[in-house]
Amino acid sequence: MPDLKDLRLPAHRFRQGGRDVYACVLDLPSLNARLPDRIDDRVVREANRQLTPSHARRIQAYLAERDDWVLSALMLGVPADAVEFRPYVEGDGAPMHVGELWIQGESPASMKMFDGQHRRRAIKDVLAELEFNVRRANKLSALGACSLPIMLYVEDDIAALRQMFADAAQTKSIEANVVARFDLRDPFNLAALWLEENSVLFAGRVEKERASVPRTSECIIAINQLSVTLKTLEVGYRGRVSKDLSSQYMLALDDLNERCWSWSDDFMPAAREEYEGLVAGDIDNSEIPMNRATSMAFNATVIRLFAGCFYEWTKDGAPWEPLAQFIRSASLEPASGPGALLVDAGLVAEDGITPFARAQLVGAAIEYIVRQAKSARG
Repeated sequence: MPDLKDLRLPAHRFRQGGRDVYACVLDLPSLNARLPDRIDDRVVREANRQLTPSHARRIQAYLAERDDWVLSALMLGVPADAVEFRPYVEGDGAPMHVGELWIQGESPASMKMFDGQHRRRAIKDVLAELEFNVRRANKLSALGACSLPIMLYVEDDIAALRQMFADAAQTKSIEANVVARFDLRDPFNLAALWLEENSVLFAGRVEKERASVPRTSECIIAINQLSVTLKTLEVGYRGRVSKDLSSQYMLALDDLNERCWSWSDDFMPAAREEYEGLVAGDIDNSEIPMNRATSMAFNATVIRLFAGCFYEWTKDGAPWEPLAQFIRSASLEPASGPGALLVDAGLVAEDGITPFARAQLVGAAIEYIVRQAKSARG
């Protein structure tokens, strides 16, 4: 391990939260050689979460498989006496905020990582994985030319680092609707976006700014809900999409779009007059909020329920028309009491005005409706 007193880096010095902070960059091989690859026991116990190897492996696989990867900065605390900053000077001799950072101290323990240990471990492991793999020499070279930002906070107190870790973890998670719009590696997100533009039923009726649809909205489903619904349409309510299967869908995206379009613009209007009215233009979007009071067909859980029924009915090649006919004959009026399809299926309470969203109840309701539809067909 190189002595850290020899480490000199161009850096930008600024203030944050009452502390001096240094922002610098290390290429991945230098980072791997220079930064501690272990966090001392005291920091793990008192100022960091325990390293989870499976999480590090997921990041490692991400780095190994993706050329367009993105990782955020590593955050470390460093004692004040372990760093020396030598600012560059302006033409008039005034010191600049940019300069050369000298990191002193006799061991890596002078720096304590409080955010980024899984990224650090993944970088170490992916470089080791590729080092002796001649088939991945180009990937190793590409990673070697990449860098990661480093944020050094002048802070060595364990209690302070512990609080900083907790504060850094308060970042708001990405909303489901944003993921559905932005993650274009998911074939069902792409299919949902395609339907939002091309389906007569869904075009102009998909909420993209929120993760759910307000009762006063003229939309019938949110973009993230539509993506999940299309996945249900393809693999069933309890089905899962592996990485390999997702890749297969990406390679046959036109076929996926076509199947989803057939469900949305053929099956759905045949299954419910509410959808038929929207497709035919007999129901204006402005009427949707009012119609929620008379029909649960405009509920996202019910729309996903119908996708699950469609999958179960057609997975062995059966034509969907009998299922659509059965669903069309049912009442979806809120608070309709015993005898109503969704009440008997256990998805809605006898006096309920909205369906339950619990996975176990939705799955059971799908099975019940398909079973009843088959009995009705004889």
